[in-house]
Amino acid sequence: MIVPSESSSSHAADEAHAAQVALEGGAIARARVTASALGKLLSDPNDTGQAFLVGLATNAHRFPRFLARFVASEDGARLLREQPSIDSDHIDYDALRALPATTLGGAYARFLDDRGLDPDIFQAPPGIPSMIAYISKRVRQSHDLWHVLTGYDTDVRSELALQAFTWRVTGMPGSAMIAFGGALRFGLSPGYRGVVREVLEGARRGERAAFLPVVVWEDHFERPLTDVRRELGIEA
Repeated sequence: MIVPSESSSSHAADEAHAAQVALEGGAIARARVTASALGKLLSDPNDTGQAFLVGLATNAHRFPRFLARFVASEDGARLLREQPSIDSDHIDYDALRALPATTLGGAYARFLDDRGLDPDIFQAPPGIPSMIAYISKRVRQSHDLWHVLTGYDTDVRSELALQAFTWRVTGMPGSAMIAFGGALRFGLSPGYRGVVREVLEGARRGERAAFLPVVVWEDHFERPLTDVRRELGIEA
């Protein structure tokens, strides 16, 4: 059994505290959390915890509308009732690997394996309301599936484009802040030419897509990826 180090436990506690401030603090406190998390995220685009904090701090005023849309959906209500989880405790990843690469589940398993990604890292920190905690966790755990569906990889420009896509799908301004903040941060660098155009294209693709947070992905793993994309309005 791996025992968390003091530094990892401290980091988790700091993230949990920041999450509480992001949800319950005043405007100034939320702005501080946003600025701190966004700065850390732009320094390390792979720090998904900071992306989560940016979302909590900037999206708080949009949660009521988002939740209303979520629970109004039959699949959203089912997710809240059953609370399935996309992690190794609930998903048989060996079974997904056995599926053809042309299926959603087969493509998803290969995406994780090829990039050395861990499906168990996306957990909501403690101390926030249970409904928000579950939905936040579910959206985070679906992130790599959104990569597969959109075709965006895990490099910086692709992540920024996916954040723009996420903004238009969910209506949450936190994703827009990350996408366009990152485009401004990296857009002038020689290695990131065209990133602004790609972020704008990601937003346009998101406008045409279905409301993905309520999709019960477990029902679609064995289906052809092209069929799932077509049904959800996502271009390859």
